[in-house]
Amino acid sequence: MQFSQSIPFAPINEIVDPVLHLASPFSGKVQSLKQHPLSLFSSGMIGRGVTVELTQGKVTAPFDGKIEQVKRHGYEIILVAKNGLKLLIHIQPPSEQANTSLQITSAFGKKEVKQGELLAYFETTHLEKPLLGSLLIVNADKLGPCFYPLKQVRAGLDPLITITQNQNI
Repeated sequence: MQFSQSIPFAPINEIVDPVLHLASPFSGKVQSLKQHPLSLFSSGMIGRGVTVELTQGKVTAPFDGKIEQVKRHGYEIILVAKNGLKLLIHIQPPSEQANTSLQITSAFGKKEVKQGELLAYFETTHLEKPLLGSLLIVNADKLGPCFYPLKQVRAGLDPLITITQNQNI
């Protein structure tokens, strides 16, 4: 089984031939996916992505598209863009078990979303450790190089992942 490559940091002004900037669904400090506590994610088994240590519990849509699935009580949302790009938005609570009492609102029942639209909100003020949010490109096998261009992001405003020209073309 071949695992996805990790997405390295590259300052936004140094990225050559950007094709697409995916808006961040989270606000917080960006980290390599390799730092995710679950090996399923950190190994790249699911896809290429990054992790964000959340500074607030708001989760927004990174693009206009369709909600394919909402799983784990809203802690996992699978989105598909109009161009076919498929993303997994994953929230990892600080404890081993997802605490459904953190969930205030979610995208349950929605079929389509617009970029920046609220997908979920988690109450985080009483947590000792922050939630981790991950954005993974599930079908990244035919994409060019990807980078995370910022080390701090704001939900719905800043780019979290930048996709560049495919060097194999």
